[in-house]
Amino acid sequence: FRKDTTMFDDISELLPDLRALYEDLHRHPELSFAEVRTAGIMAERLSALGYEVTTGVGVTGVVATLDNGPGPTVLLRGDIDALPVEEATGLPYASTAIGHDSDGNDVPVAHACGHDMHATWLIGVATQLVTHREAWSGKVMIVVQPAEEIGGGANAMIDDHLFERFGTPDVALGQHVTPAPAGWVLYRDGAVMTASDALKIVLHGRGAHGSTPEQSVDPAVMAAATVLKLQTVVSRNIAATDSAVVTVGTVHVGTSLVPRLVALG
Repeated sequence: FRKDTTMFDDISELLPDLRALYEDLHRHPELSFAEVRTAGIMAERLSALGYEVTTGVGVTGVVATLDNGPGPTVLLRGDIDALPVEEATGLPYASTAIGHDSDGNDVPVAHACGHDMHATWLIGVATQLVTHREAWSGKVMIVVQPAEEIGGGANAMIDDHLFERFGTPDVALGQHVTPAPAGWVLYRDGAVMTASDALKIVLHGRGAHGSTPEQSVDPAVMAAATVLKLQTVVSRNIAATDSAVVTVGTVHVGTSLVPRLVALG
């Protein structure tokens, strides 16, 4: 970028359109690897701006490139998937979407992690880079990544030969919204966000009637004890100078209820 660029002076003019895009994406969230509508909107917007757009990268990912003379290649990345949670914000553009989880169950879907904002940010910066091509030189790669929430979207795009097909960037930039004062940009050296692993633990018990629990091996009690024990992983196994979080996301115990007998007189 040129030091004397004025490309930031007209950002406010983009805000009405970007707000409408954000509200639309927020109203229509999609689960991981099911972001067909969202990916389509992103591809259409980027194509209209003049980017060379490729869809279906890593299932539902989108890559858009723009060459603007000699210079470095900069990758700008944003994710687009939502979560299987119910929105209760009361906003006029709140999500009422229903999706299907990995087991085929109907689940509510909402953008509870800000990926609708990430997608909006990508369109905003992509617009400014086109509008002010005189202010910079090089190549930009816009990477619209699916399935961040389940930890599979980035690998899917890499396995689909992202860098072999579109080039290896000199710099990769991403972002994440956070509950901080409006207008602030937060950054630091070193690790900022986290990497994660997900585990599924199955506890095997033995059933019995609810009135004779002594005849059972109660998986509910085992699960409760396990949840409490897991909380000591960080406090007793991780150094005070390190950072870690252990979260139990869901617990499921039992599949049926004993029917209540009602005497009719």
